Amino acid sequence: MAGKTFWVVIGSVVALCLRARAENDPWPSKFLQPNLAETSSLNERVRQLYEAGKFDDAIPLAQKSLDICEQASLPDFERTGTALNNLAALFCAKGDYAQAEPLYRRALEIKESIDGPDHPRVATALNNLAELYRVMGDYAKAEPLFKRSLKIDEKILGPDNPRTATDINNLGLLYDSMGDYVKAQKLYFRTLEIREKSQGPDHPLTATALGNLAAMYCLTGNYAEAERLYRRALGIAEKALGPDHPDTANYLTYLADLYRGDREFTKAEPLYTRALKIDEKALGLDHPETADCRERLAFLRIDLGQAKDAGLLVAQVIQAEERSLANILSFASEPQRLAFQRTTSPYALVATLGDPNGIAQAVLRQKGVVLDSLLEDRLVAEASGDPKQHDRVAQLNAAKQHLMQLILETPDRESQEAQKKRVAEKEKLSAEVEQLEATLARHVTSLGKPRRALTVTVGQVQAAVPAHAVLVELVRYPHYVGNGQFEQRYGAVVIPNKGETRWTPLGSSYDVEKQVRLYRKSARGETDERALTAILSTLPQQIWAPIEHALPDGTTTIIISPDAELNFVSFATLLSPDNRFLGEKYSIRYVASGRDLLRETKSAGNPKTTLRVFANPNFVANRDTKTVAKDRSPEFALRSSEMRDLASISFRDLPGTARESAALEADAKKSGWEAQSNVGSNATEIELRKVNSPRVLHLATHGFFLPEVEPGPTMSSLFRNRDRIPTAKLVNPMHRSGVAFTGAQTTVQAWAKGEVPPTENDGIVTAEEVGALHLSDTWLVVLSACDTGAGEARAGEGVMGLRRGFVQAGTRNLLMTLWPISDETTVQMMLDFYRTAFETENAAQALADTQREWLVKLRREKGLLAAVSLAGPFIMSSQGGP
Repeated sequence: MAGKTFWVVIGSVVALCLRARAENDPWPSKFLQPNLAETSSLNERVRQLYEAGKFDDAIPLAQKSLDICEQASLPDFERTGTALNNLAALFCAKGDYAQAEPLYRRALEIKESIDGPDHPRVATALNNLAELYRVMGDYAKAEPLFKRSLKIDEKILGPDNPRTATDINNLGLLYDSMGDYVKAQKLYFRTLEIREKSQGPDHPLTATALGNLAAMYCLTGNYAEAERLYRRALGIAEKALGPDHPDTANYLTYLADLYRGDREFTKAEPLYTRALKIDEKALGLDHPETADCRERLAFLRIDLGQAKDAGLLVAQVIQAEERSLANILSFASEPQRLAFQRTTSPYALVATLGDPNGIAQAVLRQKGVVLDSLLEDRLVAEASGDPKQHDRVAQLNAAKQHLMQLILETPDRESQEAQKKRVAEKEKLSAEVEQLEATLARHVTSLGKPRRALTVTVGQVQAAVPAHAVLVELVRYPHYVGNGQFEQRYGAVVIPNKGETRWTPLGSSYDVEKQVRLYRKSARGETDERALTAILSTLPQQIWAPIEHALPDGTTTIIISPDAELNFVSFATLLSPDNRFLGEKYSIRYVASGRDLLRETKSAGNPKTTLRVFANPNFVANRDTKTVAKDRSPEFALRSSEMRDLASISFRDLPGTARESAALEADAKKSGWEAQSNVGSNATEIELRKVNSPRVLHLATHGFFLPEVEPGPTMSSLFRNRDRIPTAKLVNPMHRSGVAFTGAQTTVQAWAKGEVPPTENDGIVTAEEVGALHLSDTWLVVLSACDTGAGEARAGEGVMGLRRGFVQAGTRNLLMTLWPISDETTVQMMLDFYRTAFETENAAQALADTQREWLVKLRREKGLLAAVSLAGPFIMSSQGGP
């Protein structure tokens, strides 16, 4: 497999000189013993072409060899497995992972069926599949496969066998990719020792070991030793493989990285240029290796002050990046798509160059693309006339539901055998979920249409921006500061309805996020009014003033697409230089991505005018409400479970939401709507699951978001019986975020005893479960609860939590909160909001108007702190037009 570059991040610095390669020997000659002369000659020719880097010429021959094996009257499965492996290796070399992955998996299955689980040929198949997952960024899947391969080869072949060295090298490369450089360096040293001893100092695989070890010397600052090793590796490759081989190009690039990091630009330039020429000829213009080399050359041009020349390389870099992304989206599961996304930096070059149209296109196509692709998979399946596709969506939802129950289980005194059985079941279900997600993706690909997100143009989005409005795409990106180093920064793409798109840098992410943390703390009432006033003035100077300077005259509406930690800022609460709220000056609405403006939605005149309300759940199920002590909490009870502090899980009654429900129902009926409320013991999860795309869904209850915590003493406050603390942490943020319904407190108490009630009606609705609700025709969902906009912010992919869940469920407008809300004040605000929304049928504008009035009113009556805390947390994320 051709090597893939990984930029190793140290804090905010990306060390460009660190490039490491995998070893892959897809054609071990002693295992190629085909019975048919034709396949034997084909495989030999394929091997020669592979080693020469002529992958396009080799693929048809490898496919022919596989066809012969499969069509034989008495198929030779050993030969078929080899043919599958060979073809997969060629697709990997071209960066076509969608084609390679099923071939590698099938080859592994055949090898295991023929040779058993502990044969060296099985180890080779494991290694190949693991390396594919590593390149995709799916380290969790890669590691156990690499370890199993190494264990087999060490046992059967011995610790100093060349095949064992391959296992050791590739495991080291995985740890290198994961940032565990201590483990990686030890494995690289061991690999080089075996290579030099068993294969000699001038073997190509010895060169690989030298190059990988050189990367570690770069990391420790020993550039002299790194240069010596890189030059030695380059000499071996040129002699053994030839001056125009892709591996030769790799070592040229490694060496150029080293020189560039040391400011020796005149030494680096001819090396990059030569490497790029080799890659373009051997791999093609759109190959990931070619694109990587081209991007590095562009950054060197920036070092040389040749920004214009660097800009000439951008289009091909973006084209290749989108091609790789499209390939991953065509077959990978959600975790794999997210993992691959974390290995990419699609905005670095265009943002550093300050190219407004280039950065606009990159952001509009790639921001939130994983969520977009998952929605597309489901919608295409549901719109299909094929019942199998509908069944797959149902199977996926059911598998996720069952998996959630298993994740929450913490049985009391579970036997080792039972624990193994439960773990095995979780692994099986996880695999089933991933397989179903991959199958749905392949169905979309089979239709021959490109991914919707990757076809969007700046012009299309600009045309969808309303008059007097501006789309502001915020983005967190690595900014190139020279000499192979990057700094994480924020920037904004300003896209007006008419006129030029503008790019506005906003500064260091460290400085911005420091201010955002103080803002969030102050908005929650954890500081005094003086501190809040200061941050509401300072933060706008950093993140808003540069944007406002780029706004065209006459702008009245701001459509914000936030990124990373800026997802947790309610921009309406920021103060302008004249000490007014931004919400007074502009109508502010939110989108996950500017692409959302293009979504087709049902007409605002949809005759289905139904309102479903869930309020004041009976959190302790089956209790005698007459014997429950009255709530002694303050008048303004906060709708918050306070799980954030891990002090307890306690869901208090919310009597104000019952009044809210009754008032909403009355107002809806006055407007001619059909209204139905589920209050108290009727506000159950099972009733929520029955909901089928009401026009409006209103949830007035507790919301929560748990931080990712390790099992053990830190979780003891959640589980009163310390013997029953969960054995595995909740990693997935979609499992750590949710809303509470009837029975939620009973469920928490059961968890404390090591019991797990059936998740379909346990009162705890996680964000993962929300994604399976039927809300595809729902105009508005209101989460009248605390922290419903909370979650784990991931740069480029939004907030992993309830926001994502409701978007996956299909809702068009989602009203959320960014911090705890007041029970009584919220009732009044919600009534005002709904009256305006019912009248105008423009949810986003209704919230902007209502929030503006309440911010001004509360500031005048109770002060700035009360205004921001009580009226500020509400934000509306929308899809489609008003």
